[in-house]
Amino acid sequence: MQYYISRTHVSLDGAGRLSGYETVLTKPSTFKATQNAYKRFSSMGIDCLHVCEHPANSRRWGKLDRAQTKRTKTRALTMADVAEDIAELEREAKKTNDGS
Repeated sequence: MQYYISRTHVSLDGAGRLSGYETVLTKPSTFKATQNAYKRFSSMGIDCLHVCEHPANSRRWGKLDRAQTKRTKTRALTMADVAEDIAELEREAKKTNDGS
């Protein structure tokens, strides 16, 4: 049997509703390695940690990892974004040159 460490994030929004999600912190490994990692993470002050079992053919770790990647993924930079940034820099440079 393999084990991994996950963390639960719980928050309260302005309307008083609870929301939460779970993130995985380690890959599935042996119990001893997971237990040592748990001790390291908890000594760093990370709270809401859980040691989770990862049975053979389990898909839970993968689902959590994919959801975590979707939450943290940023939008790719496009040429339109670059053109907008260059135009803004040119406006600022022109304003600075006119003011001097």
